[in-house]
Amino acid sequence: MPSIPSAINLVQIDFASSVNREVDQRLIDGLRHCIRPDVAPGYKLRTIYISSASDSHSMPSRHAQSKAVDISRINGRRMSTAYGVTGEVTAITQAIQSTFETFDSRRENFGPSVRQKLGTSSSVGGHTDHIHLSVN
Repeated sequence: MPSIPSAINLVQIDFASSVNREVDQRLIDGLRHCIRPDVAPGYKLRTIYISSASDSHSMPSRHAQSKAVDISRINGRRMSTAYGVTGEVTAITQAIQSTFETFDSRRENFGPSVRQKLGTSSSVGGHTDHIHLSVN
């Protein structure tokens, strides 16, 4: 299985020490689709922090299937404290989630600004401090 690279579209990717970077190729393609410096007009995305990928979850989690990532920091700032407080983190988070919704292989897009499963609103909770993206 391919590994999530340390940079996508010139955006640096930092990882929690527990992250298994080996994931489905469609997930890497999805990240390439929505992780880019100019994703949010007026702001520059420089770094993201992946706190989970193919690790620390059990079936039937998309993580356990190597088809999901959790992003918890934008440009070094934790979403838990900066989303809704700073324009930069809020705009970039919203742009990443909005852009991921245009990716053909998307499955789950849960986070502070969007909660969609297969393009339909979802009532899933627990994603106010990170973005969870998964693919089919």
